Amino acid sequence: MLKMTDEGLISYDEEEARPIKRRLLLNFAAICIMWVFSFTAYSGLQNLESSLNPGVGVYSLAALTGGGLISCLLAPVIISYIGSKGALIISWIALCIYVAANYYPAGYVLIPGAGIEGLATGLMWTAQGALVTSIAMEYARITEGTFDHILSKFFGIFCAAFQSTQIWGNLISSLVLVNGNSSLNVSTPPDFCGRNFCPITIKPETKNTTKAGVHPESKIEIILLSVYMGFAVVGLIVTIVMLRPMKQEVSGPTESFKSKLGSTLRLLVTNSNMAMLVPFYLWTGLEQTIVYAEFTMAYVTCEIGIEWIGYTMICFGVTNTIGSPISGILSKHVGRPVLFIVATGLNIGALVAMELWHLARKQLIIFFVIPGVWGLADSIWQTQSAALVGLAFSDKQEPAFSNLRMFQALGFTIGYLYSNHLCEYLKLYIAGGELVLSMILVLIVEFRLRKNAPQNKNVVI
Repeated sequence: MLKMTDEGLISYDEEEARPIKRRLLLNFAAICIMWVFSFTAYSGLQNLESSLNPGVGVYSLAALTGGGLISCLLAPVIISYIGSKGALIISWIALCIYVAANYYPAGYVLIPGAGIEGLATGLMWTAQGALVTSIAMEYARITEGTFDHILSKFFGIFCAAFQSTQIWGNLISSLVLVNGNSSLNVSTPPDFCGRNFCPITIKPETKNTTKAGVHPESKIEIILLSVYMGFAVVGLIVTIVMLRPMKQEVSGPTESFKSKLGSTLRLLVTNSNMAMLVPFYLWTGLEQTIVYAEFTMAYVTCEIGIEWIGYTMICFGVTNTIGSPISGILSKHVGRPVLFIVATGLNIGALVAMELWHLARKQLIIFFVIPGVWGLADSIWQTQSAALVGLAFSDKQEPAFSNLRMFQALGFTIGYLYSNHLCEYLKLYIAGGELVLSMILVLIVEFRLRKNAPQNKNVVI
């Protein structure tokens, strides 16, 4: 066993290594637990927003992700002063504010509430990425394991915990919203739903109705939001009680505000690998809007009703939860490029199915297969994009993860902003084009990393 000091590497015996490994694993477990509770509320609301609050709901999602653009840029600077634990505490308080804003979803309440949560997303994701990478790096040193493989495994486990919130959040919404009289009889005209769904053609008086009936009663909504609020508060408590700051965060900032802020932008404009990964970062945000906003509104709500969103999206959560740790393990054996190609094939297949929706819309299994396939692909995107950044920029973690989350937030924001203004088939074409472009550039970066691996001590392939 090894440990790093100012003088270099020093050997650990088994007794010395055991408590250090335990501390690292407990801290990692705390991160996973707090994400499960907090994002059960976040994921459940996110999937319902475009259907529960038509029009303003999508704009609130755009405000949420748009706020992330600003916070991702400032996150490394703020975290250097308040630490990752402080950043996460602020993030979960902002989440509680967002949930509370949904109790009165007028535009002037919901959109600012979502914006506040958006301003915290950069903090939470930058802190999470830096924390998990630091834990994996120290764990690799202690166990003498390969950093790349341990990092992929840790991100895989984290993403499994994170994506499982799609199961719990959607199960809660389904149990609360389900209507015993709902029918799965698909009778909506084929020229209205699916690829032909056009928000700009919907008459105002029909925006508050669903296929299965009227907008859910206020009492039902209050019950649902109260459950979500409870989960968000528990996540905040877990963060305060269980999470311990990493040692490198205790000494305070070592760079000036201007220097820290400049490091995020400097990495983008001076590192060609980072610049080439920008379309990929955009894709990791845009692809989620397809399933969170487009599929739930244009396909599920339009065809069979809002109360079925939760049940169909559980399939997304299940495959994502299972796929996340598996992709982390498989990356060791087949490599990230192969996994990226598999994910591309899954997304292309789902996009084709959504384009040809009218051919299979009466086969109800398709409502569950598409989010299931998309969830499997997303499990690869989220685990391996984080692992790729942590590996390629291991000496510049905070600015690298800040760029990742900033452009991911931009992808979300772009997808949500044009959601109310374009017909569904155009959104499908845009998604397909962006996917192909980003994959070409990612494979070039992967090739360059492997080519330079022997000369780069920070890259372990």
